[in-house]
Amino acid sequence: MKAFKKRAFSIFCLFPVIFCILLSTGTTRAADKIIVVASTSWTGAIAEAAGADEVRILAPFELKHPPEYDYRPSDIARLRFARMLVYGGYEPFVEKLAVAAGLAPEKMMVIVTRNDPDNLKKQARLLAEKMGTQKRETAWEKALDRVLTDMKQQAKKNKISQKRVLVQKYQVPFVKWLGFDIIGVFSADELSPNKVMEYARMKPDMIIDNFHNPQGKPIAEITKCDYVALLNFPSADARTLIELLKQNAARLGMTNNHHP
Repeated sequence: MKAFKKRAFSIFCLFPVIFCILLSTGTTRAADKIIVVASTSWTGAIAEAAGADEVRILAPFELKHPPEYDYRPSDIARLRFARMLVYGGYEPFVEKLAVAAGLAPEKMMVIVTRNDPDNLKKQARLLAEKMGTQKRETAWEKALDRVLTDMKQQAKKNKISQKRVLVQKYQVPFVKWLGFDIIGVFSADELSPNKVMEYARMKPDMIIDNFHNPQGKPIAEITKCDYVALLNFPSADARTLIELLKQNAARLGMTNNHHP
């Protein structure tokens, strides 16, 4: 009986030691893993392209305008073991979260969110340099370049340089890169009835709007021209940057798989 109690006591004493070893192992693995917390699906997609092992996105994919997200107390826990928090600089909830979590400024990085390929590559490279994931980022760029080559070929085939378009200002970078003839750029601040009529008199072939904050439908209704709304933020249907660019190109008729 005494021998049994002695063995039981020994096993009981080992539990804290085993627990500490497991905890230490878990912490070490978390420290080795490159975890990035991203404000939105946009900054998250750039972090993924840069080579992060895990990207934790704060604003849900389902939100039509993600910067309006308001952080939850549970989001503070998502910062645990994170290498950094990346954001676009226009999300009010990020600063609130950083203060609440006591996040050091050096663990925060602002990313320029603009969907022209040159900028996406630049931002991914900058982030990869900070994370030490340059090889992964280079592999992503090669995959991206293959898709971009196909888009350019399709754009040339469709003679889009001859299409006169009015574009919402946040969609200009990608539309310009594709080669459309941009005859005007509009934003919510200037779309008074007089301005709508002024744009309508320009007789565009297409209105290219911003899905997240659409403003150009009145112009399209007057001119009876084509209307397309492009996405800036990746969605549940197109979570990566490559998928997003392909989806927007499809909306513009640049691929065979058109997304309505």
